[in-house]
Amino acid sequence: MEKYVALLRAVNVAGKNKVNMKDLKNALEEEGFQNVITYIQSGNLVLDSILQSESEVAVEITEVINMRFNLNIDVFVFSAQNYNQIINNNPFPNETIGKEERWMAAFYKEDIQIPRQKNTQAEVMAMGRVLYIHIFSGQIHTLKLPAFLGEYKKTITTTRNWRTTLQLQTILNSQE
Repeated sequence: MEKYVALLRAVNVAGKNKVNMKDLKNALEEEGFQNVITYIQSGNLVLDSILQSESEVAVEITEVINMRFNLNIDVFVFSAQNYNQIINNNPFPNETIGKEERWMAAFYKEDIQIPRQKNTQAEVMAMGRVLYIHIFSGQIHTLKLPAFLGEYKKTITTTRNWRTTLQLQTILNSQE
């Protein structure tokens, strides 16, 4: 049994793509996933599976959502080892982040190549399948992230604030 974190894109946002997390948990367990835990209503899952790859888990979750909820949702899956590495790779140390600043992580299905960049709103750096985002004080509502993305502007991604990202790690590691 392998542990995974799964992130669903654009679920329960502005009344669209509604998926009840309790119903999703039950549907996934009926399909063989175990120890399914959901976190908040925006499509965050920690679960165990006999499937041996992130891509297999993503395909299975996508199929369950399609069959049970009649929705075509993008699913981003990370093994426990890879997810813990994502946390450890954060290039923005705690001591550099001020009280009014924010961290976010944009998750991709494939590795991306975005070098460390900075402007007046934010600083970003990609590692593997994650774009780490350090948003400067007062810029959260005006951030123009596409300025950093180059060829990845139209690549499918899902974004989480760093608190959620860390909470999923806590859930993931508390089940060991």
